[in-house]
Parts: sequence; structure tokens; C-alpha cells
Amino acid sequence: MQFFKQYWYVILIVILIVGGMIFKNEDNPQETSVILESNDENSPLKLEKEKVDTDVFVDIKGEIKMPGVYTLKVGDRVENAIEIAGGLTENADSNQINMAERVYDEMVIYIPSTQEDVGISEGNQTGNDKIKINLATADELTSLPGIGQSKANAIIEYREQYGTFNTVEDLTNVSGIGEKTAERLAEFIIVP
Repeated sequence: MQFFKQYWYVILIVILIVGGMIFKNEDNPQETSVILESNDENSPLKLEKEKVDTDVFVDIKGEIKMPGVYTLKVGDRVENAIEIAGGLTENADSNQINMAERVYDEMVIYIPSTQEDVGISEGNQTGNDKIKINLATADELTSLPGIGQSKANAIIEYREQYGTFNTVEDLTNVSGIGEKTAERLAEFIIVP
């Protein structure tokens, strides 16, 4: 008891200092704000990720008023790309263009003249019967060698979850598709 009587002021100061430190951390939770900032919907990291996931770059050339590379959104159509590029020239043959086709990253849109016959692409197959792997339906995918219904569904699920395939090798990320299957598919598909 004698000890407390002599050093009561030191004990009080220690209690005040420790209490002040605890109180200060509650009022100014800097560490917590850093964690919350990275999860914030409007954080720069989140906005940059959304921009990457929603922007596609399309190269449009041929009989177009302003040929070049344009940034469009996922889900935009060829018609939108043509509009952004200033529209078709007088010599353009719009009958050979699938205006409703969805654009994808690194797509090349060639606008032929009325003097050319390039043939319109039907569905998700190109003029040389290759299937566009990033746009193909389950039925189109099952027409590929070694791809049954379950692998076709796995490819579509992968696209929906992770986005488009950039290389043939990316197909090996799909459950059930190995390197040999991906190599075999390379001659039947287009991967932008």
C-alpha cells in the first residue's frame, strides 16, 4: 500500500497514456481505412479493373470514312463500330457485313467495296469455317473434334467467369481440356 501512495501519480500517468493511445486509435483507424479503401466500389483499383473488363479494341478498315482502332464496350455490335468510325463510304457494300455481330477485343472489321465479294460470315463461323471460340454457342462448340456437351458447357462457363480466350493455350485453363486437345483445336478455331 505504501508503494501506491508514493507512486500514485506515476501509475495515473501510465494509465492516462495507455488510455489515450487506445482512444486515439479508435478515433483515427488508419489501418482500417486502408483495408476498406481497397474494397470500396469507387476505388481506383476497382474502376481500372472494370474498365479493362468492359473495353474492347477494334480495328476497322476498308470502305469506312475514318479507318482506325476504336475502343468499344463489351456487347457492342459491328454497327456501333461503323457508327463511331464515321460511317460507310459510298463504295461500301453493307450487304456483305454482319452488322449484328458482337465485337470482341482485337477484332478486325473489314468493310468491302461493291467490287469485292468477301462473303458474309454466318453466326460465329468465319468464311473459312473456323469457329470463333469466344462467341461460339454450345452447339457450335460440340461440332469441334474432342468437344462434347460437357466440355462445351465448361468452355462457356469459363468465358462467363474469366472473360475471353486470348490464345489457344488459354483453353487448357478449362477443366477437361489438356494441351493435346488445345493443339488439335487450333486448326478449327479462331482465338483473337
